[in-house]
Amino acid sequence: MLNLSWLSPIFAQASERLSLGELAGSATVSLAVTGLSRSGKTVLVTSLIHNLLSCAHNPNRMPLLGVVGERRLIAATIAGASANRLPSFPYRDNIEKMAVPDWPAPTEGMSEVGIEVRFAPASALGRFVSAISGNPASLTIRIVDYPGEWLLDLPLMAVSYAEWSRATVRLLRKGVRAEIARDFLALLAQHRPEENAREEVAKELHDRYCGYLIAARDRHGLSFLQPGRFLCRGTLGDVPYLWFAPLDVADGVDPFAPGTLGALLAERFDVYKREVVARFYEDHFRHYTRQIVLVDVLRALLAGRDAFEDTRLALDAILESFRYGPGGILSRLLLGPRIDKVLFAATKADHVPDIQRDHLAALLRNMAAFPALEVRSSNAQLDVTALASVISTAEESQEIEGQRVQVVVGRPVGSNKQSKFFVGNVPIRPPRADAWGSPFLNVPVFEPPAIDASPVDGIAHINLDLALEFLLGDRLR
Repeated sequence: MLNLSWLSPIFAQASERLSLGELAGSATVSLAVTGLSRSGKTVLVTSLIHNLLSCAHNPNRMPLLGVVGERRLIAATIAGASANRLPSFPYRDNIEKMAVPDWPAPTEGMSEVGIEVRFAPASALGRFVSAISGNPASLTIRIVDYPGEWLLDLPLMAVSYAEWSRATVRLLRKGVRAEIARDFLALLAQHRPEENAREEVAKELHDRYCGYLIAARDRHGLSFLQPGRFLCRGTLGDVPYLWFAPLDVADGVDPFAPGTLGALLAERFDVYKREVVARFYEDHFRHYTRQIVLVDVLRALLAGRDAFEDTRLALDAILESFRYGPGGILSRLLLGPRIDKVLFAATKADHVPDIQRDHLAALLRNMAAFPALEVRSSNAQLDVTALASVISTAEESQEIEGQRVQVVVGRPVGSNKQSKFFVGNVPIRPPRADAWGSPFLNVPVFEPPAIDASPVDGIAHINLDLALEFLLGDRLR
């Protein structure tokens, strides 16, 4: 009788994470890419696709991705259209624009693209199955791009409209928000929750509040802005149940009398939670087993104390999406598969010298409650890094006030020549209140380098391969 006992330990080792179907080449993994406005989602997805397609020709472009560094990659190709029917990510348009060179336009809403990776398995069982089938292993990476602003809405599921209104209006009356929201607050003062409901009033409040959100994001660099779909609507359009805004609700008032403005807006708030927030988590979010969340830490530092603290608030809200503790919001929403790994990445690492990049990652780690999240076994596995999807600068040294310091050299957007920039020191912890008197950094927006649109040479990057190894390395073995 044929003795197959030697297979037992191999099957036992592989069964923890792989099915025979996956080993036979039918595996698919969803990698979601998200981040707050201007964090670099579109560029990262474009660079990730381009570098995967180029690896067979230039493996030195992604050496820290195990399947590439170990020379096990056979080929990577763009997969056919998905039955999920999300809009296609515009990779080809983006890469052609970057070849000009120019930065691609940011995408709105959700989009996806599939990359089929064929490779030689590293495990004994994988090699055995590959030898029997005569085919290499295959993994389809379904990359989904969606706005990080949508993650800010999860905390809304745990509060009533009255509670959200009170918290939001208190925030609007503090710091820089008070000036940005001046027009909305003036209109708010004219309407009480107990007045009769009128559609035109609800719509005017909504429009004025959306104007505040856009100004806070685009002109002042604020990030903690709810509801997230008011900024990135995706395919929703201007449906009537979105026509709500916070009211100045007194303590202890909840619920509202029927027929009042408060009752109308509270009803729409509840519909929004049910039809938009819950549906996103149920229909999409829970299917993304691996996620990367991009954070533009440098932009937050440049924008000043208010913007930096606001980014910390947004990070705290986003982290709620990756907590799975008993009785939590996600425990009630997600009944099926949940996220295995999440990587938070501080983007634009090429804007600081190499010696500052560890500081960039450390600052991001210390901006929110990452340590508390990591020690809970019921949560997703989480890591933090600094990366640059495209290297648009070079490093040099320069003598400043008798000291030799590291500088970055790049061409600022709109300039016709390169310049040197001393970016200062990136703090590893959130700055104290008395440390905001002078700017921390001098970092412009740089023009991209010229790249080859054909998937041969790839795109120079920082840590993109290391990020992908953390997120997907176990599935490419």
